[in-house]
Amino acid sequence: MGVNWGQNRRTDPQEAVGFLEGLLIECDAGAGETVLVGGGPASGKTQVLNQVVARAKELGILTLTATGAADEREVDGGVIDQLLAGPALPKAVAQHQDKITELCGALHGVARERPVLVAVDDLHHVDETSARLLLRLQRRTRSAALLLVLTQPDTWYAGGGLEFASQPHRHVQLTPLSIAAIAELVAEDGPDGLPEQIHELSAGNPLLVNALVDAFRSSTDSGSAYSEAVQRLLHRYGSPMREVATAIAVLDTDVTTEAVAAVAGVDPLDAETSAGLLAESGLVAGVRFRQQPAAAAVVGGLRGSEKVRLHVRAAEVKHARGLPAADVARHLVAADEAKPEWALPVLVEAAEQVMLGDDVEFATRCLKLAASVTTAAWERQAISQLLAKITWRVNPAAAAPHLASLRAAGDSLDQSDRIALARQSLWFGERDTFEQAFAALDADLEPLDPRTAAELTLAGHWHYGVAPAAPSGDDPWLHTANTLASVWHTGATEATSACAERILQNCRISDTSLEALGTAIVALAYADKADRAEGWCTSLSEEAEYRGAVTWKAMLDALGASLVLRRGDVAAATDRANRALALLDAPNWGVAISYPLATLLSAHTAAGAFKAAAAVLRQPLPEAVFTTLGGVRYLRARGQFHLATNRGLAAVSDFQQCQRVLREQELDLPTVVPWRTDLAEANLKLGNPTLAVELAKQQLASAAPTDAYSRGSALRVLAFAGDSAGRAGLLNRAAEAFKASGDRLELARTTRALNQLGQRAERSAGLVKPVHVPRQATRAVTARPVPPRPVAPRTEVTPAQTTLSEAELRVAELAAHGRTNRQIAETLYITVSTVEQHLTRVYRKLGVAGRAALAGELAGADSGQ
Repeated sequence: MGVNWGQNRRTDPQEAVGFLEGLLIECDAGAGETVLVGGGPASGKTQVLNQVVARAKELGILTLTATGAADEREVDGGVIDQLLAGPALPKAVAQHQDKITELCGALHGVARERPVLVAVDDLHHVDETSARLLLRLQRRTRSAALLLVLTQPDTWYAGGGLEFASQPHRHVQLTPLSIAAIAELVAEDGPDGLPEQIHELSAGNPLLVNALVDAFRSSTDSGSAYSEAVQRLLHRYGSPMREVATAIAVLDTDVTTEAVAAVAGVDPLDAETSAGLLAESGLVAGVRFRQQPAAAAVVGGLRGSEKVRLHVRAAEVKHARGLPAADVARHLVAADEAKPEWALPVLVEAAEQVMLGDDVEFATRCLKLAASVTTAAWERQAISQLLAKITWRVNPAAAAPHLASLRAAGDSLDQSDRIALARQSLWFGERDTFEQAFAALDADLEPLDPRTAAELTLAGHWHYGVAPAAPSGDDPWLHTANTLASVWHTGATEATSACAERILQNCRISDTSLEALGTAIVALAYADKADRAEGWCTSLSEEAEYRGAVTWKAMLDALGASLVLRRGDVAAATDRANRALALLDAPNWGVAISYPLATLLSAHTAAGAFKAAAAVLRQPLPEAVFTTLGGVRYLRARGQFHLATNRGLAAVSDFQQCQRVLREQELDLPTVVPWRTDLAEANLKLGNPTLAVELAKQQLASAAPTDAYSRGSALRVLAFAGDSAGRAGLLNRAAEAFKASGDRLELARTTRALNQLGQRAERSAGLVKPVHVPRQATRAVTARPVPPRPVAPRTEVTPAQTTLSEAELRVAELAAHGRTNRQIAETLYITVSTVEQHLTRVYRKLGVAGRAALAGELAGADSGQ
């Protein structure tokens, strides 16, 4: 083969094995060589050596092996003892064990007669006597079939290392495994992209690669396997590389090697050298781990006092270098220690910084740690006030104790504190506190920003139908807010729609703008712009989720559920309301819980799922709910449930309570709660048509010209309470009004009444003709999902829709889905006998023999829609 003086070969472990196997074959043919195999910690040196030894034995080559050890470096001749321990060695060689020159000659003599492999791992730990033997053998490899394979770390170039490197040898420098090499290990079992994923996490380090591959093959948790492998790798580094790697992981930001040295407690030159070696391994780029999971695994392996010490030291280093407060505070929080005098202001500043990025969780941890170390009462109060402002976004109930701190501070509050007090008092139904805070904002020397004033004004209207007078000034923001708020009184107009679009386009979602945006969305829905309303609601909900604002998302999803219900998709409304409720537990909802509950109650009632509706009523509510508009909506939904289940007197009580709440506030909001027509409908059920007509006429007289919803409600009551001759005309006018308001659920109810009226007239005339109704209206009364779309053109409805009453249709649908008579009775809150009567009429009207044929008839009705 010839002499190769220090010839270098960079290759990954798999290719290195192939190269060394080639040298084994040449050795078997009589050619000798020395190979120094270098690489970083866990780079695969030992694995390569073991594979070469195994291959040599397969070839019948005499193989002598040994491993250097740090704790045996002072054992004279310790490695020689290992080399000569093999049973295949001639006795003549063993006799020269104590004399290096004669032993070297004896081994060389054996190699002239047969091929010999001498394989020594960790050459840097070999004792001095054994090292002299290996050096002598290295000088003689060219004249015998003697192959020396010696492994050592890349850092070993002093002392004996230089002597070995100065002799003729091959140098194999192990590099990380390539993606192609990892793909060979994974074979064809892995999914597409797995080799790339493993390479990205491991940087090709064999120890990490093998851990990830083994985890894949055994279907175990790759995360824990990876973390354990990283910690084993760190253990193998030794000092000072281990300390430097740990410091880099703890710092976890781009800093200088001097900073790393300070945290690691090592000399800056050692830190620079170690960081360079770590970078060559691929795990580190500069002075930062390339992959966050690797850094997390290193930090996760720290325990107790060591973890505290390193994080405190990292905080000190970063503070001294003037890094941002949030970077410094992360170490203080991780150590759960803030002893230096500078720590308290850093923690408070960090909380304010991270809130700009919506990191409520970390901001809260900063403030709680700050509160634990302060002794000054004014500092504790200031921290508590800041906690009140930031906690509400994800955990309103947790903010309640801090809200008390805001109330107690009185005149010492700054403007941002007063805004937080106003914001949170609304959520918990503390109207007096809200109005006092709002008035104090108007009286402040520092003028309140008009935009914030507009948002708080709309928030007051959202919860109470009215708000304190906004801070003075003829400002476009305030004019827009006041015009938009009129939607509760007069219904949708071109002006309210324009203001709604303006608010949605100019207000970024925030703690103060939540209800303002909600009002704008509702205004668009009332203007029959359901698609735009739902689009905005969905977009804002997605933003709230992205920013981690659970409270915002819950409220927006509850609003979205009510929008879906207005367009008649009862099943989707039920699902969305339930998902909104699941985001916050009851204490966190405050008085706002009335919104999703009212929608859920109305949806179940519309679907005829009375048992589910009754379950909603068992949800306890804060007493303050019934002083808010949300509570009035809930009372109205409960009253409608009572009407649907033939509890007329209970319905009257709920509608009268709606009336009392609104009158106590000197409010009349027919668009939100048309209580007069609700009472009128209840009186019709109780057999009081005269009072029903009077109430409906009052509703018509009080409704604004633009309030199509109130007008439709009144016209429908008049249709049934008055002369039957004008009933169809009044119902048609009511249907047109509901269509104009955009409320397809009420349009569906009215259309069904028209269908039934027409069917009765046709039966009286002996005719059976299809009745034309809007397609969407006929769908909306079912509990089946309906995709959002505009009202479809008029089309023919099926006999099942026109001949069955609403009660009969509910029973028929449940029976078609396999419910027993008793189950149907429990669901609809009626007797089994009533179920049987309904089914008898259904079979007769549809011309079917029994229950088995219902599914086909109703399926046909669906397809006909």
